[in-house]
Amino acid sequence: MDTEQDKTTAVGRPRSQKAYEAVMKATLDLLKSGRYPSLTMEKIAKEAGVGKPTLYRWWPGVPFIVMEALKLHADTEIGLPDSGHLKSDVLEYLKRTFRSLIEGKDEIVCSLMAEAQFNPEFAAAFRDNFIFSRRAALIRLLERGQQRGELPRDTDLELIADLCYGPMWYRLLNRHSTLEDPFVDNLVSYLFDSPRPKN
Repeated sequence: MDTEQDKTTAVGRPRSQKAYEAVMKATLDLLKSGRYPSLTMEKIAKEAGVGKPTLYRWWPGVPFIVMEALKLHADTEIGLPDSGHLKSDVLEYLKRTFRSLIEGKDEIVCSLMAEAQFNPEFAAAFRDNFIFSRRAALIRLLERGQQRGELPRDTDLELIADLCYGPMWYRLLNRHSTLEDPFVDNLVSYLFDSPRPKN
């Protein structure tokens, strides 16, 4: 059975789940020991124990592999908190997201963002398969809270998602301040404890 990853991010359907997992692990391991600009298809293939032609059958180039490895990491490590309380869930989700960046993914994500400015094919894939997938996860949290009555029915969930992620990208790209937990606490407090404007 096709997985969601097979349908949305890889160019060709992986013939071997074992090889696919080896490539994902190799990519993350290489990124831990070196910087993104030094990563090559040759290095990934060697580390994963697969042939370079195999990589090119599945992905157009290094940025696509890195993007998929980060998406897989986010899906498994960040997850979707479900405490039954919206503010707590959003707080935990954003803290996990920001901690992941603090722990070494920030430079990689910024490099992918830079790549997207000059590579239209990658820009579309990065937006559709990484940015939108993380945004959709947050919106699912907001929808759950809305269904429980924690948000008015006419709340603009898309706007709240933008207000959560916007400060992250601003700090990530400008590096004028950190993404530490106190920042997340303040951000979520402003979003959920401040009076809401009336339509």
